[in-house]
Amino acid sequence: MIFLTIFLSLISSSLLYNKFYFIALIFIIFALVILSFKRLKKLFIIFLLTFVISFLFIYLKESLNLLNTSYFIVLERKESYLICFNGFKSFYLDIDENLLFDNFDIIKINDSKFVNLDFQTLESGFDFKSYLFSKSVDQEISFSKIEEVFDFPLSFYFLKVNFLNKFSDPIYRNFISGFLFSSLDYSLKETHLLKELQLITLFSLTGIYLNFVLYGLKKIFEFKFNEKESYILAFITFSPFLLINISRFTTIKVIIFFIFNFINKCYLNKKYSRIEVISIVGSFFILISSRIIYQAGFYMSFLIYFFLHLTASKFYELKYFEKKIAIQLLLGFVILPFNISFNNSLNLFSFLFIMLFLPFSKILFIISILTFLFLPPFIIEGIFGIIYRIIYAFDSLKISIFLPPLNEFLIIIYYLLLIFFFYFYEINYKKRYILVGSMLTLFLLTYSLPIDNFLSYQVSFINVGQGDSTLIRYKNKNYLIDTGGLTYTDLANNNLIPFFKKNRIYELEAVFITHYDFDHYGALESLKENFKINNIYDYNNFNQFKTRESSLDISNLNNFIDLWSDENNRSLVLYLNIKENAFLFMGDASKDIEKRIIEEYQNLDVDYLKVSHHGSKTASSLEFLKEIKPEEAIISCGKNNWYNHPNEEVISNLNKLNIKIRRTDLEGTITYKFY
Repeated sequence: MIFLTIFLSLISSSLLYNKFYFIALIFIIFALVILSFKRLKKLFIIFLLTFVISFLFIYLKESLNLLNTSYFIVLERKESYLICFNGFKSFYLDIDENLLFDNFDIIKINDSKFVNLDFQTLESGFDFKSYLFSKSVDQEISFSKIEEVFDFPLSFYFLKVNFLNKFSDPIYRNFISGFLFSSLDYSLKETHLLKELQLITLFSLTGIYLNFVLYGLKKIFEFKFNEKESYILAFITFSPFLLINISRFTTIKVIIFFIFNFINKCYLNKKYSRIEVISIVGSFFILISSRIIYQAGFYMSFLIYFFLHLTASKFYELKYFEKKIAIQLLLGFVILPFNISFNNSLNLFSFLFIMLFLPFSKILFIISILTFLFLPPFIIEGIFGIIYRIIYAFDSLKISIFLPPLNEFLIIIYYLLLIFFFYFYEINYKKRYILVGSMLTLFLLTYSLPIDNFLSYQVSFINVGQGDSTLIRYKNKNYLIDTGGLTYTDLANNNLIPFFKKNRIYELEAVFITHYDFDHYGALESLKENFKINNIYDYNNFNQFKTRESSLDISNLNNFIDLWSDENNRSLVLYLNIKENAFLFMGDASKDIEKRIIEEYQNLDVDYLKVSHHGSKTASSLEFLKEIKPEEAIISCGKNNWYNHPNEEVISNLNKLNIKIRRTDLEGTITYKFY
């Protein structure tokens, strides 16, 4: 119990230091309430002392940099960047992918400068800055020259790259990379299929697979050797593959747990219980890096360990297959908030899919390792070919409920209900666990219903980088103005559709393409292939859109497209009113169109202006802004874009008229809701 107290205290201090105040407060209250009973007074004091000491320790560690050096050790090598450590702090380093640096190499960086991280995160896209934050990286190194001082004998990164290059088909290469290294290519439609079926979980269970192999080897060796020797031989046999993945937290966690279990069983005579082992190992990781608690691999692992410990005696009473199903159900409930956050949906058959594929995935993992060591690639390619066809057949069975991620408050409620349910189930308090189970079911059902969609109206200027895309939700009917378009990513699959799922949107009544510049329509084809769209309008077939059932009226104010050959001036200029709030979407229309609009539509009432052409100086004249007098102006543009949008002249014009400026490159997606 002492080690669990210390573990909870360390988590609380890390949460508080990193400004996750609400979760930290809940953790502290929860721990102190449990420990405040008389018989636990000693633990109460230990919790408070550990909390204060660890908070000060984290503060000193994060605030001071006592070692300024030009020498760094490479902790993690990726295709185009390194994470390096100077003996005190970790840093991000952008490099040419052809440089041969690898894990544990020592490099020297000349004329280095440290700058704060600054990455663009598109709507629902991967938040690279948060990922680096969880790895205790806050700064990037800019440099003029970099050289290798020490070349570590083994090239872990390039061993993986050379192995994966043996597979010519990107689908099979992606599958085996997912199983062996938990690394998937999300640009492939096959990965999105796995995500839709929520089978990505199978590729993120590296820790389970590694444990399966390690303890499987231990059992095999026990036929001839004693337990101590079997532990050592299993670890030595599997260590080459573990070293290949040593930069991953999951691998390090499996190694630490395996070593500690070995010491606990063979030298300490099982002195520490399972929950104490979990707490000791968890505390060890937090002391090394307080931010590790924000890595999904950490908090999901320890949540699973905690709940398995909480239900251990009950599960022990079950028969083999009953136990397997019960554990799978438990895992499903524990990772549910993570699954919703990752997929923005809940597949009603995902439990069945995972139950069917999990036994095969362990076998595939072993075959993948053997392929890495000596088997020819065509064997695993043939197996993956069969698996992929089976998965593709399951695609027609998927039934998903679209959901937004649970916020901090709801996550706390969910896990508290789950804890009480399994606690009362464990102690056979039937009335209580039925009551809590009913509350948990009601909680999930209520959260699944799109109640807010029927009560509110919404306009969202979606952060699609250098481009335009705006969602309009009116009485549960959904419309999209432009789709955005980027050459380096599939905006539809990676950003727009996840955003629709977050907002519980299952179809689009209409898509309006203002004009055919790629940054306004580039994602349309992919969106048509992967999402239901009832109508598509552009300047060739649209003037006014009105629906009887929703009373929505969208009008095109640019009646002059026949006068222009320039694509920007042919833009639809759309005007709509929601709950007495008027919106004007300018597309990329220039000052010439602005002039004609204010001449034809005098006293035009505008509350919110979607600024033309991403804030280019070709539009947003002072005369036009004076005439329409918007309260707020929204500029959709990419972070640090090549065009230097928005232009200083446009910003100046808006400021002169005291118009509030909002920008997707600074704020992300900007949403207005009306009730």
